[in-house]
Order: sequence, then structure tokens, then C-alpha cells
Amino acid sequence: MSFTYVKATCHCGKNVFQIPFETSKLPLASDLCHCNSCRHVTGTMGVHTAHMKGRPLTADSGPESQKPADLSNLSQYNVSSSLTRHFCSTCSAYMLYETTHEDGPSTFSVSTGSLERVEGIVKVGYHAFLGDTLDGGMADHYRVLDGVEIPRYEGEEGGPTLPLGWKAESISKKTDTSAELDDEKLAAYCHCKTISFYLTRATQEAAKDEATFWLVPAKDDDPTSRPRFMSGHCFCTSCRLSSGSTIRSHSIVPRENIIDPRTSLPISLATESKRPEGLKKYESSPGTYREFCGTCGASVFYCPSAQGKGHGSVDTDGEPSVVGIGVGLLDENDSGARAERWCFWSENLFHPEDAIDKAGLEAVKEAVKTAGSVSA
Repeated sequence: MSFTYVKATCHCGKNVFQIPFETSKLPLASDLCHCNSCRHVTGTMGVHTAHMKGRPLTADSGPESQKPADLSNLSQYNVSSSLTRHFCSTCSAYMLYETTHEDGPSTFSVSTGSLERVEGIVKVGYHAFLGDTLDGGMADHYRVLDGVEIPRYEGEEGGPTLPLGWKAESISKKTDTSAELDDEKLAAYCHCKTISFYLTRATQEAAKDEATFWLVPAKDDDPTSRPRFMSGHCFCTSCRLSSGSTIRSHSIVPRENIIDPRTSLPISLATESKRPEGLKKYESSPGTYREFCGTCGASVFYCPSAQGKGHGSVDTDGEPSVVGIGVGLLDENDSGARAERWCFWSENLFHPEDAIDKAGLEAVKEAVKTAGSVSA
């Protein structure tokens, strides 16, 4: 049996493995899972993994020497009695998924975003558990790969499918009514609920300010329209290696609209005594911080450097004025996993030059151009 070895790493470099794949079965076509657990446990809009042959190996392993890797730098989170998710204790990158079996040894899958290459190794073969998203989630932004329409399963592969543009009845009703639009709140939480907060609406005045490009004004001719937060898909190396996902989706939100339910005040990230308990911080580059749940590993906040280009800035109290939020944390029961009542999805993809999955990049690029929320 011939094996192909691909290196997997996290952003901080404390976890580096060789991942063995059975060469004759490449490229793999695995599911992009949209289930509630996968979204809320990672903060991403879906989880894509590749099943390996055996266990992860040490970085210096190869055909002549296969040594099981030390996983002690990874934290474990048990989603169920048979599934353990392994994420980096330092930078939060989700790397490994371990399934236990009563009649045999554990099997492992690796997050595709942690691999140094995916072309010829693994691709998205189908969308799974779209029913959980209530609006199709990321699948509506990832439709056709290499000229082939990606199957959209409501649950597991082979079950009922859901058409492009599908929305659950509860979401359709809420989207189409103007009731209860004032004093709105949108809940957000990680899988273990250690981290939870809610969003409030930005004002129309703030959204119309040309300096706040991260806010999109309500339509003046639509009484149900409200300001929304600019949202998009990022392919940068830092996002990929600190999450384990080839695509990381953010909403850019003023901190004043991110409310800590314990205080009913804007969330505090700079003052240690006021920070949410259980929220861990990782400095991915000078002045740029990524915040994650220390229990379940969910990527929560992205706080860009005030010295860099874009929306990074700091208030006089040292708090970030604008924060990127992992869209996978948003409560799907409000308006679906894409949260289109709150998120305006940009056609512009962030850092496409860094993408390791070029075919996937093209798939998303084409889909967002015609997605309904772009012009909604």
C-alpha cells in the first residue's frame, strides 16, 4: 500500500504533524458539514476534514519511519461520547477529529485548513446537514466546484436534498415581516456556552458615515430594512492556520454593538478583570489578537492591529473600536446561519492571494457574485 504524506500545522507552530493518506484513494471528496455543532464549536460556517490512514505522525515521519505524534499540545473537547475534537491550546486552531469505535481503534480526520496543500489531496464533495442552518448557510456561497454542482443534503449524504435558496419556514416568515424590528438583539455563543454575547443594531446615522465602511445603511425605501454589518470570507494564511479552516467568515462589528449579557454593556477585551471568563487571547501578529473559547476552542473575535490597514483602531481606553466576529457563532434561529437580516455579504473576498484551495476560492468567488444577500 502506497502512502502520501502531507504536513499539517497550526499558526503558533506548537503542533506539526505528518498526515498519512492512502495514495490510491486521492483526491478525497469529503463533506463540508454545516451542522450546529460544527459551526458553534469552531466559529466558522462549516467544517471540512479529510480522513487519514491511521494516526497523525511526527513531523519527521515518512515511508521509512512512522512514529505516532505527541498530541499533548492540543486541547480536547468531547462533542459526544464518540467524537473528540482536538484544537491547539495556544492559537485555537482546530486540527484533528477523533472518532472512537466499540469494535476497533479510533479513527482520525484532519482539518483541511491545517494542511500545507489540499490540491490533489481533498476537495468538498457535498454539503451535509444544511437543515441545521435554516437558510442553506455557506452552501449558498459555495455552489459549483470544477464545473460540478455540489450536492446539498438536508442531513447525511444520500438523504433528502435542499434546493439553492431554500429557507426554513420560520426564517422566511421572520424575514418577510416588519414586526419587532426595533430594539433587536442577535444572540451569539460558542458550543459549550462558556462565551456568549449579543449584538445590537448600529444606527442609521453611523451606517451612513463614509468612514465606517463596515456598516451598511438601511434602504430608505424599505420600512423593514435595517443597518447591517459588513461580512465576508477570508482566505488569509493567519485565519486559516489559527482556525483550521480554508475559509474563515467574519462580520465586522463596532464593539459598542457587542453586548456582554453579564453587564448589559459593550464587551471588554482590554481590561483583564472585565474580560469574559474563559476567553483566551492569542497574538497572531504584533498588535493583532484572536480570541477563542478555552473550553471548546471556538474562534470568537478577531481584533486587527491599529497600525495596519483597514478597520483596526483602538479607543482611548485601549479597547478595540471594531471587532471581527466568527459568523458561525451567530444564533441561526434569528435569520439563519448567514444571518442576512444582520450581515451584508460582500462580493470582495479577503486575501484571495493566500488561498491554498484555488478551486474552492473560485467557487466562492462566483457564488457570492450572484448570492441574493449581496444585493438584498
